[in-house]
Amino acid sequence: MFERVKARLTAGEPVTLVSFGDSISEVGRSAEFHGGASCPEHNWAFRVRDGLAAAFPAATFVHHPFGIGGQNTYEGLGRIDWMPPADLVLIAFGANDCGWHELPPVATAAALMRILGECRERFKCDAVVMSLGGENLLDYDMIHMEETHAAQRRVAAEHGVPFVDIRAAILRATNAGACWTDYHNGPRDCHPNDRGHAVWAEAVLGVVKAGM
Repeated sequence: MFERVKARLTAGEPVTLVSFGDSISEVGRSAEFHGGASCPEHNWAFRVRDGLAAAFPAATFVHHPFGIGGQNTYEGLGRIDWMPPADLVLIAFGANDCGWHELPPVATAAALMRILGECRERFKCDAVVMSLGGENLLDYDMIHMEETHAAQRRVAAEHGVPFVDIRAAILRATNAGACWTDYHNGPRDCHPNDRGHAVWAEAVLGVVKAGM
């Protein structure tokens, strides 16, 4: 697991992370939006970079955000040619598949499978699949969230890559939605606020550090 990352660490070379996803991973495309966080440094992926730097103080970690708001997994696949060079890609799609640019779960799975194949065959990078965070169970209008979540988990298992269950982490933090707005920017908003991004980062860091 994470063979490329471990080789870079052993060689004393910088490790480059790419957060490849939708609006929750979007940072830098406008001056005002940071995936729902108050500033770039509070976005989940920047927190992951900083957490790895703290855990491995002799190493250098570089992060490139590669998120575009509104995109589903298939639309993400459509721009993989422009993905920055990476040692570890954190793949974070799914919310838009469940409503904004709806995809049936079987199509989400097919697109995610292709993304993982391209990461391995063309870019020679390690990868992590992150589940969607989804919406508040007590007040939502997304469709087939659970089926999409299951499809993401299944594809990660079939490719033998780590799976980060963001949905489970968010439901634990929010007490199954009872305190959703403590961690998100509205009662029906899937975009985490700073506290929510910290939950995302903690979940990712736990999986990544365990594999290194």
